Amino acid sequence: MAADTVTPAILQYIDHHAYPDSEDVASADLGTDALSSLLQAIHNAQTEVEQEVKALSKNTAPDIDTWISRAKDLQADILRSRETARQIVLEHETGRDLRAKGEEAGRKVKLLEKEVAFEESLAATLEHVAHANRLLDAAQEHAVRGDVEATLRELDDADGSIAALEGLKDTRACGLLQARAKQLRESMIETVTAHWNGFVQVDHEERTIVIAKRLRHQFEDTAAPDFGIELPVKGAQGLGILEGLVHKLSKDIDRTVLRPRLTVDDEGQAAKVEASGDQISCRQRHVDTTHATLFADSHRIIDFFASHLPSEVGIMLSESLVPAFSLRLEEHWLEPAIPLSIQEMPAFQDVLTHVSHLADLIERHRWHGTKQLRVWVENAPRTWLTKRREAVLGDVRNLVFAGLRETKVVERVETRMVSKDDHQALQGGGGDGEEGDDEWDTAWDEPEEAKSAVDAAKPVEDTVSLDDDEASAWDTDDLDDKQSTSASGDADEADAWGWGDDTQTSSSPTATKKTQQPPAALEASAARNVGDRAGQPSKEREMTLRETFTVTAVPDGVLDIVQHIISDAQTLAGPSYSSSPIAPAATGLYSIPTLALAIYRATAPTAYTNTLPTGNMLIYNDAGHLASKLREWQAVQPPASRLRLDNDVKALETFAKRAYGTEMESQRTILRDLLDGAQGFGSVTQPPYKQGCEDAVQQTVDRLREVQKQWKGILSDGALSQSLGSLLLSVTGKMITDIEDLGDIGEADSHQLRHLKDIVSGTKDMFVRDEKADGVEEAPDMTFIYCPNWLKFQYLGEILESSLADIKYLWNEGELSLEFDGEEVVELIEGLFADSDIRRRAIQEIRRSGR
Repeated sequence: MAADTVTPAILQYIDHHAYPDSEDVASADLGTDALSSLLQAIHNAQTEVEQEVKALSKNTAPDIDTWISRAKDLQADILRSRETARQIVLEHETGRDLRAKGEEAGRKVKLLEKEVAFEESLAATLEHVAHANRLLDAAQEHAVRGDVEATLRELDDADGSIAALEGLKDTRACGLLQARAKQLRESMIETVTAHWNGFVQVDHEERTIVIAKRLRHQFEDTAAPDFGIELPVKGAQGLGILEGLVHKLSKDIDRTVLRPRLTVDDEGQAAKVEASGDQISCRQRHVDTTHATLFADSHRIIDFFASHLPSEVGIMLSESLVPAFSLRLEEHWLEPAIPLSIQEMPAFQDVLTHVSHLADLIERHRWHGTKQLRVWVENAPRTWLTKRREAVLGDVRNLVFAGLRETKVVERVETRMVSKDDHQALQGGGGDGEEGDDEWDTAWDEPEEAKSAVDAAKPVEDTVSLDDDEASAWDTDDLDDKQSTSASGDADEADAWGWGDDTQTSSSPTATKKTQQPPAALEASAARNVGDRAGQPSKEREMTLRETFTVTAVPDGVLDIVQHIISDAQTLAGPSYSSSPIAPAATGLYSIPTLALAIYRATAPTAYTNTLPTGNMLIYNDAGHLASKLREWQAVQPPASRLRLDNDVKALETFAKRAYGTEMESQRTILRDLLDGAQGFGSVTQPPYKQGCEDAVQQTVDRLREVQKQWKGILSDGALSQSLGSLLLSVTGKMITDIEDLGDIGEADSHQLRHLKDIVSGTKDMFVRDEKADGVEEAPDMTFIYCPNWLKFQYLGEILESSLADIKYLWNEGELSLEFDGEEVVELIEGLFADSDIRRRAIQEIRRSGR
């Protein structure tokens, strides 16, 4: 049956919570009958359980009774606890009321305690105020009686008492006390100041200061009827006004005594210091303005104030008075006493001794402020050296501007060993009859010999900058239009001072000579080469070359200044000044010539160029002349001398070269600009360009002659020829280049170009010597010596009007190949002649010759 299967499963689940896993239970059919049987079965099971419980209860009944009894006791306790809790709550509520009443009573007690404390504090404060007021009363009483010390003591106590009233600072009582104390202090300040003024009396109008020793009190009942200056000093210290009083006294002393004594009026008089008793004055004046009198008066002033013032006042006074006194003494007496001449040095040493003694006197009085005097004595060598340096620089600067008004002609003499032929060439003739004439004729007629003469004038050594070449009036180097110098019209500051003079940078690859060679020697060298080629023996002999040029008075003036400086340096370094305090300045004197020469280089460009049209050339002459004189003078100095002018001499030489180069470049620029008016000679036969070309060339030649006129007498003959040759070289070089750059040159153009060339060739008379001056019958043309491309320029004129046959002859048999290379001649032939077999054969022949 279904009830038999399901009932055990349900009971098992109720007892043990075991879920049935039998399929019979899961698939049992629970109908109405089954449910009734199931309920009956469960009821039976319940009955069985109750019976089991009852059976068990009988066994455990005693224990349950005990539990019940305890439960009842517990319930009774709970009731009692509740009653107790109610009582506690009731008592708590009662205690809270009592506590509130107690707190209220406590507050009342504290309030009463505060009232009592306030009353006590008020009483103490009032007592404190009364005490402070009594102190102020006492201070006022002492002030009325003139007792300064007691007044200050009471005032200090009163100030301390008032300061203790921290909580009452904003109260009326404290304000009244402070106002009263302030009033008493101001009254005391007035009293002490009046006492001080009673002791220290200054009369600016009379220039008198009186410092009394004792003053009498105004009150008869004072214990001490009189008092000294110490009393107001102590009062001023206590009141904090002593520093102000002393500072005012320092100003009064400076105005009344120091300034009048240290100042010399327009009549050469100074105030006279008189000190007698309690008074010092400067009312009278005298003409004794020596340093001995000055320092005697200074001692008198220091001693007077040191003896009449308390030591603490004197020390405080010295802190402002001595520096002011030292400053005025240094400005009005010590600085002017520094001598420029070494002969005045003993008097200056006496001044240094006086200054040291004055500082010793100040220190004996334990005064302050002597450091400035000590430092001045220690720095006396440096100060003297500085003044000497400033004077020298000023003298040189003034000399540069003033010395340009005076010029003179000086001679340069150089002795050389030359051959007999050289000497004959320099004299313009041979030693035996017409031998010299033959040599000059040979130099012109024979190509090889002419080449030798030109080569003699060309450089044999390299690696010198173009500046050196332009500045050297002796060199004859081949320069063209493209060469330029690094010098500019306005030398910059560094150049003016000679910085970097030792380093020269080459602005052109053109090589020049390191050693300068006189133009006369160049002429002799050219003649010697001619003679050597002719097989004539040469015998050397000593010959003196002389040239004159113009300089201003500046070089000699600068040299005198430098020599005077070195003479003073040697004197200071001697035994007579070995113990002198200025002796250390001897070493520094040796540096002044360098500065003097530097200031000369700095001011010369402005002074010379703004004053004279030939300023740069005069700079060249002056600087070179000065360098030569300095080198000669240094050479005769003793070996032990500290004089070192090598770098300065080099700087002067570089400066001279730079000025020369600047002028030369300026003139070249002018000539190029004038020659640019020909517009490259491209239209020399076409109006109006024809006239423009002629005008340009003529203006260029006129400019050359104008330059010659300006420089003649300024430069030496050799330097003038060298300079003009260099300028002519630029002109001829530009014309050669422009003509070679032309394309086709017609016959009319050739004739016109030859005409223009002849105009320029007319300048050769500038290089012909004065026959009477040199004592020769026929003056040779030395243009080719000074203008290295002169022969090339002449041959260019011949080419312009020559036939092809003539050009071939000049090339093969003449000297054309010495001046032109093959391609240059070919280009000229192509421009001058139309294309033909004859021209082509001539060109091939010239190229084939390979010259």
